[in-house]
Order: sequence, then C-alpha cells, then structure tokens
Amino acid sequence: MPPRGLKALLKTTSPGKLVGGGKFKGYQATSQGRLCGSKLKGVTKLLHKRIYSNGILPLIARKADPRKGGHWKGKCGGQNRGTRVDAQVTRIVNAGASALKQIQHTYVLTKHVFAALKQRRLEPLLAQRVVLDQSRRVATAADLVCFDSRSNHLTIVELKCGYDHGRQAPAESVSGKICKMRSPLAKAPDCNLNRHLAQLAVTRELFVREKALLKKMKTLGVNADVHGLLLYAADKGVEFYDLDDWWKKRAPKIVAVL
Repeated sequence: MPPRGLKALLKTTSPGKLVGGGKFKGYQATSQGRLCGSKLKGVTKLLHKRIYSNGILPLIARKADPRKGGHWKGKCGGQNRGTRVDAQVTRIVNAGASALKQIQHTYVLTKHVFAALKQRRLEPLLAQRVVLDQSRRVATAADLVCFDSRSNHLTIVELKCGYDHGRQAPAESVSGKICKMRSPLAKAPDCNLNRHLAQLAVTRELFVREKALLKKMKTLGVNADVHGLLLYAADKGVEFYDLDDWWKKRAPKIVAVL
C-alpha cells in the first residue's frame, strides 16, 4: 500500500495541465491552481524534430497487425485503439473504483495493462501527470505514476498499445543505410523501441527535477529513486522494458537539446 497522502501530493504539485482539444490541445503551466503563460511545446514533436533521424521506418514497424474484423480496422485503426485504451486507463486510475461502475465495456488491452501492473506489484496512483522543464519551454505527461510496493519507490510508466512487430527495426535512409539517432543518442539505432525509451527518459528526467516534490515524498517515507518502465500492451499480452542507467545518464542532455 502506498503511503497515505502520496496520490494527493502528486496531484496537487503538478506544474501544469493539458488544455484545449484536437489540434489546439497542449500543455500549459499552472501557478497556485491557475493557468499561466502560453501553451508549451510538446516533447514528442520535439523529439521527432531534434533527436530522431530523417530516415523512414520499415513497413513492419509502421503498420498494425492485420485483424480479421472488429472496430479497429482501417488506416488509423491502431492509433484510434491506443487512444481509446489510454483514455480508459486514465479514467480508471484517476477516478478510482467509481469509474469502473460507469464503464459498460472494458477493452482487452485495458485489462492487460492492469493485470501487468499487478504482476509487477505496481499500484497506479495517477495518470497523465504533467511534467515540464523549469524554464517552462517544453512539457509532457507521465502516462502512469505507480508505487512499487517491493522497494517503496515510484515508477514512471510509458504505455504503448500495439507495436507487436518491428520494434527494433531501424529507420533507413533513401540509399538504404541504417540510421542512428542524433546526439546525445548517436549510438542508438533509430527504431520504435528506442524512440519510446527516449520519451520515457525525458518524462522521468523532468519528474525528478521537481526537487520540492521529492523532498516531500521523503517525509512520507517514499524512496526518492524514481524508476522508469516502458509497457507494451498487445492482444497477445504485455512486454516490459526497464529504463536502464544508459538512458538515465543521457536524459539531461536530451532535455537540453529539446
């Protein structure tokens, strides 16, 4: 069980909010509960612009698994499914047990996500918790902030739906040359797995820069060592990738580039 007051602490100390909708959706900083300043640049777009290569991912890494039927066929079927699952997971985590009673249908991938978290002894505390850099230039949101009951620390979880095949298939240039990411990730092949780990590394880095929050966590008895976990949810099950020291050490440099 997480310490009493931990979830409320994470919620009340959030430095920003997701505002707007559609193409006008974005993150905005808050001060004393009020929105302030203009919308901030999102981490995902900046990673595409400044860290990922200009190569093209192979077809196996870009197309969803073929399905015999269902609601998720079509050009954007996989993306729509991920959006729905993410929204449902967020609703359940942030609203608690009351949300489950109002949901008429729970997606298969949603069930996989919560079963996987339980397997890892991770209790989700808050979903879509906004983080931003101190200069208030870039922002993103942690898909899930979980409490690890085994080692008494928090784990930032990056949730991805699908990507069943070709996660490590690298992008290629027009001439067919395998592409690497840009500095400070110049040694990493530009593939979906590394792109998602880069997102997770930045999200965790921005979170641990909230020194006041970490100090308050210590008073609740929570270990200040924040972990990172990439979780893939697919029809066949789930897969985990822990964020290792290689990514953690480079995260500050990635943020600087962004």
